[in-house]
Amino acid sequence: MKRIGVIGAGAGGLCAARHILAAGNIQPVVWEQSDRVGGTWVYNPNTGQDKNGLPIFSSMYKNLKTNLPKEVMAFPDSPFPEGGKSYVSHKGVLSYLEDYCKHYQLYPHIK
Repeated sequence: MKRIGVIGAGAGGLCAARHILAAGNIQPVVWEQSDRVGGTWVYNPNTGQDKNGLPIFSSMYKNLKTNLPKEVMAFPDSPFPEGGKSYVSHKGVLSYLEDYCKHYQLYPHIK
């Protein structure tokens, strides 16, 4: 079986991995530096260095809400859950990405 590398388990990496799997006969290998999926949508209030000595940074802040409605942000074949506000918090986007990863069984492909 052919393998294709994907850098990062953020929104773009997860979407790429999902479509690589859907193509059949190809296995994605997603390399993620952190200990979770979500990329920029993972909020971390800490600063300095992580347990591996790498710099900690986050483009999120505690009360961030999206500046686009969730209906526009969603992947075309995976809408956000029904109900609730259109402008969601970073927690809502992160939860959406985690659910996407579970639904398409991407976790086993992330290293």
